[in-house]
Amino acid sequence: MTPDKPNAPAVKPQGQWHHGNLRESLVQWGVALLREVSLDQLSLRQIAKSAGVSVGAPAHHFGDKDGLLAAMAAQGFRELIALRRSYLAKLPADDEQGRMHALVRGYVEFAQANGSLFELMLGPGLGNRLQYPELAEQGRASYLLFCEIAQPLLPPPAQCAMPHADALQMLWSSIHGLAILRVHRRPAPMKASRSRTLDHQVETMTQFCLAAIAGLRIP
Repeated sequence: MTPDKPNAPAVKPQGQWHHGNLRESLVQWGVALLREVSLDQLSLRQIAKSAGVSVGAPAHHFGDKDGLLAAMAAQGFRELIALRRSYLAKLPADDEQGRMHALVRGYVEFAQANGSLFELMLGPGLGNRLQYPELAEQGRASYLLFCEIAQPLLPPPAQCAMPHADALQMLWSSIHGLAILRVHRRPAPMKASRSRTLDHQVETMTQFCLAAIAGLRIP
């Protein structure tokens, strides 16, 4: 597959995304293409061709390529939130370990399955993200979902070794680090093959986060 003449995505976007809602169609086709090519290979021309519109059509809705990429990143956050909520919905509210596992599983699984999109969502490709309100809102919503589940597991503020905001940031950073390693296919350099599996690493990260939370409690 070459950057200039890619094949159509192997899996077309779900739904009837076409000229009735061109903006949504372009976002969905862009996301679909990112499952076939790298972020560096993606072009407005490819997306417009896949959507069946002129190469100038994306500019009408998004201004430039970054505008479309920001909308695609926002859609990625929506999909990430939906995946994690689908896992959480299967668990009782008092299953603390299970709910933390669902957060980790959903985040890392999504990243591994959508490497180029995940890179767009959280990588350095887009400049000032705050100029794209939709992206900023969805990124914030994704992090707030993590806080919604993880913060009740922390010790009360008076008994916690660090402010909750700092603790949550460090927990998320650990999970994000594992997700990045999975995206780049760089599992831990250990001989045992089990240590390289997604299931094992998700379970290990879950236990790590729970142990870190327990260690934050001031005796």
